[in-house]
Amino acid sequence: MYIDESGDTIPLSQKGKQHLVITGCIIDESSCHLVEKEFREIKQKYYQNSDIEIKSNFLRYANPDISFDSPLKLHDRQKYNELEDDMTRFLTSIPTKIICVAINKHDYWQQYPSQNPYEVAYMFLLERFQKYLEQIKQLGICIIDPREGQVEKHFLGNELSDLHDKMRWNNNGIWHQCPLIIEKLLFSQSDKTIGIQIADLYCYPVYHMFEYDKKPGEYWRYDEISKTKIISYNGKIDGVGLKYFPENTKKGLRFYS
Repeated sequence: MYIDESGDTIPLSQKGKQHLVITGCIIDESSCHLVEKEFREIKQKYYQNSDIEIKSNFLRYANPDISFDSPLKLHDRQKYNELEDDMTRFLTSIPTKIICVAINKHDYWQQYPSQNPYEVAYMFLLERFQKYLEQIKQLGICIIDPREGQVEKHFLGNELSDLHDKMRWNNNGIWHQCPLIIEKLLFSQSDKTIGIQIADLYCYPVYHMFEYDKKPGEYWRYDEISKTKIISYNGKIDGVGLKYFPENTKKGLRFYS
C-alpha cells in the first residue's frame, strides 16, 4: 500500500486547510511492473522523460488555459486533453484499490487539541488495510513519502513509525491489531516512487469533495476515477474504504446528503 496525503496538518488560524485526507493505494506485487511500465510510457509520450513526477496538482495546472505554474505545463490544449484522457484511462484500468481517511481538522482539534490528525488518520488507514488483507488472505507492506506539507515539506518524524510498529504487535483497545502488515513502515519520496504518485492522483479528488463541500456528481475526477477504486462492502464505501472523522461532523456535508 502506497500512501500519500492531500491537505495539511497546519492550524486553521495559520491558513491551514479544513481537511486532511490520506489515501492508501493497494497494488499487488505481481502487477507492479506492468503498472510502472504503462505510467512511464505516458510520461515519455508527453514529456520525453519517463522519470518525471506526475502528481495531482501538477496535472491540473498543466492546463494551458490557466495561469498557475506547473512542471508538467503543456502549451497545446488538444495535447492537454489527450493527456487527461490517457491518465483517466490509466487510473481506471490498472488493478488498484484505494482506502481513504478524511479528518475534519477543526472538529478533531475540538476533541483532541494536542494531537496530530495525521496519526489518527494513519491508524484508521492501517485498520482498513488489515481488513482487506484478511479478505484476500495476503500479507502487505506500507510505503509512504516521509515528507508532509504543501510548500515546506518536513519530515514526519518517528511517531508514525512507532504507531505502525505498535499496531502490528499490540491490540490495546484503541486500535485493532494488524498482524498481516509486515515489515516496518517504509519511506520513499514521491518523485522516486510511482506508487506514491498514483496514490496522490487518487487522493486529491477525494480531498476536493470534502474541502469544497461537493456532492457526488459534481467533480468528474472523483466520479470517474477515485470513486471507482474505493474499497466497498455490498456496494457501501462509507466506513469501509472511506472513513470520515469525527463521525458526527459528516452530517452537514453535501457528500453525505
